[in-house]
Amino acid sequence: MEAVVENPICAACGADVREGTSFCYACGKPVNGPAIEPPTEDVAAPAATAEPPEVRAKADLEAAFAKAEKESAADAASEEANANRVRAARERQAARLAKRKPGRTEWAEPADASGIGIMIMAAAIFVITAIIVVYLEVFK
Repeated sequence: MEAVVENPICAACGADVREGTSFCYACGKPVNGPAIEPPTEDVAAPAATAEPPEVRAKADLEAAFAKAEKESAADAASEEANANRVRAARERQAARLAKRKPGRTEWAEPADASGIGIMIMAAAIFVITAIIVVYLEVFK
């Protein structure tokens, strides 16, 4: 029985996402949460306004409606762009998969598997050590 591990998929463009990444490499949107759009209008309110709060609230409501209408029009136009991004991401993924070459590893027995070379080396070190010890004992 084989376990199949699937990579997470970007909710925005449908591309495979590598493990441990926070943003999609294809579209740049966050992987683990809703897309964060930067604010398009000035967030700071004027220090002192001459308008009463009711007028300001009505103007804010009208601005919000206008913004919603612009976003809905932009969403319709962005669907085609989103489809293009998804297609491009799939083409890049297919190209990466086509470039992969399967690796194959085989165990080969070493040429000198008997260990004779290591035994000869150990014997040589032993003989040299014995000569040094005898030399130091004789010429103390």
